Amino acid sequence: MTDFMRGAQVGFRGSIDPVKLVEARYEKGLLKPTKPLPLRPGERVNLIVVRRPDPNRWNLDRLQKTSSVEDIELAERGLADWSARLDEEDR
Repeated sequence: MTDFMRGAQVGFRGSIDPVKLVEARYEKGLLKPTKPLPLRPGERVNLIVVRRPDPNRWNLDRLQKTSSVEDIELAERGLADWSARLDEEDR
């Protein structure tokens, strides 16, 4: 039995429910699940928040306008090295 499981048995009463992936929207300082949850009023839960990929963060036009010549040169050099390593692995 792992230390995690020992801690879970000591720290919680009753059985431990399996982890459940819940989609939620952040609005006005609160996380609001997109579907109802089978929880009692006032019940406390633990959360792990994982942000979804935001296409705006990868807007290539915007990134191109904000990057410097040095950034572009480093990226191109990195791509060439990466490509060369892949070719070498394939041989």
